[in-house]
Amino acid sequence: MDRYNITARVYPMILFYLPLSVLIIFLAWDFEKYYQFGIPAGLIGLLTYLTAQLGRDSGKKKEPALWSGWGGAPTTQLFRWRNNVIDKHTKKRNHEKMQNLCPVEFELNQNFERDNPKEADEVYTSWSKFLIGNTRDTKKFSLLFKENIAYGFRRNLWGLKLYAVILIILLMIACYFYFVFLSGKYNILHFPGVFWVAESFLSFFLLFWLIIVRKSWVSVAAYSYAERLHEALNRL
Repeated sequence: MDRYNITARVYPMILFYLPLSVLIIFLAWDFEKYYQFGIPAGLIGLLTYLTAQLGRDSGKKKEPALWSGWGGAPTTQLFRWRNNVIDKHTKKRNHEKMQNLCPVEFELNQNFERDNPKEADEVYTSWSKFLIGNTRDTKKFSLLFKENIAYGFRRNLWGLKLYAVILIILLMIACYFYFVFLSGKYNILHFPGVFWVAESFLSFFLLFWLIIVRKSWVSVAAYSYAERLHEALNRL
């Protein structure tokens, strides 16, 4: 498995199953040491191997809606004259370079883009695909590759967010009823300290998914990747 698959696809699944592993650890204090830590590790390994594609599929499925909310794919936006992330002089050079590498029959100047935004975006999308297809050399375009991994990691985590939040809430409820079963009492004040530690860890994971894994977090990596992709034009 290559670096992209490990970081962008497997790591999100490990984070997804981490709350379950932590809960198993805290509820297995009576087991032998190796069982106590080996079972969660084995469980993560097995489930991650079987479901690594889930995060990728979920992220890709939601990607069009994500881009739509941003006003289009970041790689497409950076070709637009009305977008100010790249200065107009650099953008002019990029357009001239793309006309040589992947020509179209009309000049994509500011007037054409203003009057024909949809047709202009179709060309910009085509140019972006051309760039992506010609920058797959991970050694020559190593910085672009790193940005692509970062974006894939964040996008796939965001795609898993709903499932992760539901899983953690279910685990928190299951943890509560597990100690109800053990103690025969419903009052959490009578539960042992391990209950509070387990619930605290689960709460931490829940806050991570709710506060950190957001569209704005994904967009930072997406626009960084788009900028590196446009910079790669100088090496084509």
